[in-house]
Amino acid sequence: MSLRGRAGRGIDVAAVLRARLGTRARSVVLVDRQGMLTGQDLLDLVRLRREHPRHGLLHGPAHPAARTVAHLPAAQDPGALSATAPLRQVLVAVLAADGEVVLRSSGSTGAPRLQRRGPLTPAQLRCLLDLGRRVGLRRGRLVACLAPGVHGHGLLLALGALAVGAPLVDLAHLPAADRIALLHRTSPDLLTGAPVHLAALLRAEQALVRGRPLAIPRIVSGSGPLTEELRADLSRHFRARVHDVYGTTETGPLSVDGRPLRGVHLRELEGLLVARTPFTAGRELVTDRGELAGGERVRVLGRADATLTAGGRLPDPPATLRVLRAHPAVGSARLLVEADERTGVHTLAEVVLDPSAARTTAVSPEDLRALVHDRLGASAVPDGFRLLR
Repeated sequence: MSLRGRAGRGIDVAAVLRARLGTRARSVVLVDRQGMLTGQDLLDLVRLRREHPRHGLLHGPAHPAARTVAHLPAAQDPGALSATAPLRQVLVAVLAADGEVVLRSSGSTGAPRLQRRGPLTPAQLRCLLDLGRRVGLRRGRLVACLAPGVHGHGLLLALGALAVGAPLVDLAHLPAADRIALLHRTSPDLLTGAPVHLAALLRAEQALVRGRPLAIPRIVSGSGPLTEELRADLSRHFRARVHDVYGTTETGPLSVDGRPLRGVHLRELEGLLVARTPFTAGRELVTDRGELAGGERVRVLGRADATLTAGGRLPDPPATLRVLRAHPAVGSARLLVEADERTGVHTLAEVVLDPSAARTTAVSPEDLRALVHDRLGASAVPDGFRLLR
């Protein structure tokens, strides 16, 4: 891939990607629960969005796929979209915009927050190209995404796939059975998501698929710590090469499998990792507690502010309960706080399933964990779930 901007100026990613889609007008660029979009379909939706930036509904004759943009807010960025917006809506919002893009963090240290990204500099582009090369993002390879498109993880992967000419499969926000069915129907070459997404998918695959498991050559984990146990399970079950990508909202991507990306400078200071990257404007930022093994290999030991990503911190318990109770298979829910020798407290979500809805909408603890993660961020996810019928 080669993206070039004018000397001394950043690269307008939206404009470049619109041009790229024009060269793939008849090729499928996205597959999701609504069907398939070709490059021309996506360009038509972007054109409609640019022509009607302040109207939630389009009036008069429109492209058959116009329902995709029917409920987009006036703001042309993913930060203004619902946390459950499908990837096609996010892409329309981003590609219709000129200038900066506003996206949400994954919320691993609190509620998801907005982060502004302007045109790419050459140094930022070189860093992202190195990321794509290391995880195997290539032209023609089918890429399945479990991470929501409104978060940096999902959006970065989606835009990178469009740039290199890799078709996308949107798996986010689907019920487990639908997610597995779409995964098997498309047979992707690369799968990405946060560890909570990947763990839920693995358990659903093991429970729902009776034949030979699907082989996925590359799996990319990000937006959370990947345990060695989960990494081994994913590798064994899907016969995959599993990559662990580390980064933060403020610094951008930092490393793949412990190796810093091009243009990323990391050092260890009193047990903390300090980063200077093409996305920090020359500043050094503290990221997490960690070390540089052998002086160069990154090893993350925990959050710099002592927050445990999966440690059950609940910045807004009522919001967590609202998310759980909104699930169609949930009748009621409550949060219990129990003593824990290691962390002090252990949070448990006790969920009573609705008997009538549970027969048609299967749900597991992993599904609920991923739901809270996507809506409120990793720090809002309870430590455990107990399902009652």
